Amino acid sequence: MNTYIIEGGIGKQVAFTAIIDALVKKDKEKIQIHSPYVDIFGGNLNVKFALDANTIPVHDKRILDSQNIFFCEPYKANFIKGEQHIIQSYCKLFGVKYDEKMRPKMFTDHYKEDAKRVAGTEKDFIVVQFTGGQAPAGYNPQNNYLGGGDPSRNYDSFLAQKVIDLIKEKHEDLKIINFSLPNEPAYEKTERPELIPFAQWHEILKMSNCKGFISVDSCLNHFARSAGRKGVVIWGGTRWTQFGYKQNRNINYWFRDSEWNEEKFEPQDPRNIMVEPEFVFEQFGKIHGKELIK
Repeated sequence: MNTYIIEGGIGKQVAFTAIIDALVKKDKEKIQIHSPYVDIFGGNLNVKFALDANTIPVHDKRILDSQNIFFCEPYKANFIKGEQHIIQSYCKLFGVKYDEKMRPKMFTDHYKEDAKRVAGTEKDFIVVQFTGGQAPAGYNPQNNYLGGGDPSRNYDSFLAQKVIDLIKEKHEDLKIINFSLPNEPAYEKTERPELIPFAQWHEILKMSNCKGFISVDSCLNHFARSAGRKGVVIWGGTRWTQFGYKQNRNINYWFRDSEWNEEKFEPQDPRNIMVEPEFVFEQFGKIHGKELIK
């Protein structure tokens, strides 16, 4: 059995799940994964063991006994040239054929009842995530978090509240669930659940009374691709051609309607993420209530 060491944030872990079937086909057996977010791989029958990198070192006997130990880091490979999707990069680095139809695959049926308890079944709802990039493992709840090492990915809280106000003005009974950690911005007219396993959000997105999502470039975007839930994703200093999915309305200040022009993209421009709330709301109207993509 081979072990695959996957480092990085939750979004990267979710994106990696898109190639697990191909790896198992190549290896001709189930695989073992070493990850800081083992919950992402729960229920995947092609993963024999998921070992917690937060508590299990790489020299653990279960890893050393592997036939092969594989590691790659897309952020230190051709991916940084801006021409590959993150899933495509994992395929190339791990030696499997890339197919544009590949999508993240999470299996979270074991969270079904918990998801119903958190999100509720009486009212329709959407999920929003306007900040991201903060690791839930070891974060400091006493420190306000506004963007960490890459604030270009976070939508300004003033603008986010305007989006929420516009939605509630038209959809008064629609519940808005704020997917964020306790030290991230809170918004009026939204609900923020207590801290739950992050993979549980995937199951929440699958619920029939979930009517869409709005997010920035963070893990909710990847959860939604696995769940098949359409949404609006607001992009800043990163490319949706690398981290995004075509099922969504991908927008930033310059590029609208999921168009992309690499020659006009300047990742350091702080205006990228500053999309007018009215335009975000307009795009929300195009995905609100759409059925899951199978």
